[in-house]
Amino acid sequence: MPLFIYENLVEDNVKTIKKYTHKKIMAVLKNNAYGMSLSKMVELLKMVDIDYFVLEKYQEYLKYQEVLKKEQVLILESPTSLSLNLENEKITYSVNSLIDAINLSKTNKKIKVHLRIDSGMNRIGIRSIAEMQKVIKVLKANKNIYIEGLYTHFATDAFESKYYEKQLKLFKKYEKLYNFSIIHANATKSLNKELIGNYVRVGMALYGYHQPLLPLKKTLSLTVKPCSIFKVDTRSRIGYSDEYVNGKQIIGLIPLGYNDIDLTDINYFYYQHQKYQVFSKNCMNHTHFLANDKINYLSWLSILPTNGIISISDEYNINWYHILTSLKNMPKNYLRRSNYDLPKIFKYHGSKSFRTKFRTGSN
Repeated sequence: MPLFIYENLVEDNVKTIKKYTHKKIMAVLKNNAYGMSLSKMVELLKMVDIDYFVLEKYQEYLKYQEVLKKEQVLILESPTSLSLNLENEKITYSVNSLIDAINLSKTNKKIKVHLRIDSGMNRIGIRSIAEMQKVIKVLKANKNIYIEGLYTHFATDAFESKYYEKQLKLFKKYEKLYNFSIIHANATKSLNKELIGNYVRVGMALYGYHQPLLPLKKTLSLTVKPCSIFKVDTRSRIGYSDEYVNGKQIIGLIPLGYNDIDLTDINYFYYQHQKYQVFSKNCMNHTHFLANDKINYLSWLSILPTNGIISISDEYNINWYHILTSLKNMPKNYLRRSNYDLPKIFKYHGSKSFRTKFRTGSN
């Protein structure tokens, strides 16, 4: 079951983001680049002039420090005693509160910091102008601390505007409080809106997901052959669920379940530009779908739709964060090719034989 990540399409997405935003890019590679291999993505993104990377946790930096030791890295979580002992001037610390500023104020090392504002996510960040002023005062008192950047994470949707405008207006007030050299506030879902700052901070957009209003390309393809195809009779119960088929039906089964990939939001598989509905509750290692006589044991079904069949609205409602991170244990194949939906090597041009025809009965 090949999982492909197409390098040339990642590069195309970087170029598209730069073209539409006219900003530099900070690449979010948290959680091992959403499970897609941080080491490989750093190598790839450096080729398209991305020189600032973002992680969530210091522990992850330690795990990949050989890959990242020469790269500029912003770590989003609050500084800890562990992180303050890291010997690398290229690490940038995130100041998420006045407490963080106080903890950093005693350092005798030269460090850089970015101040995070909670502009409306109500999750983490500096929450008032008064707190921000105190943070700046505390940090400026230590000549070893360079206040380099300001950022936020807008709580917004690509199709929403009113709440976004409210957050943007608030963020601009914080921007005026200090002369920041780097400002990054717009992430994947707000790339299509009014932008602020000189950087955009993107993760899922690199792979072509969660930003339907920019012409990004889907970079992942997961294909799999059925492991079982059979006919069932009227009112046959399928799998663990209480779902029954009406009339005679051909059922297909793929060897992927919730142990392999989060298929919660995937309603269809694809083969030769046709949809095949996912049916019944998926099991730990298997998932049923409604097949037909075009499907055989040599049919490569597309599980991650990369061919433009699904509509923008359907695609945008799929939680690609869950899907990509659920693939973290699946072997990755980084390739360069333009035909990225279904590699030609896996196309089947022959006729059905006795081994590929569906069989009657169930497992």
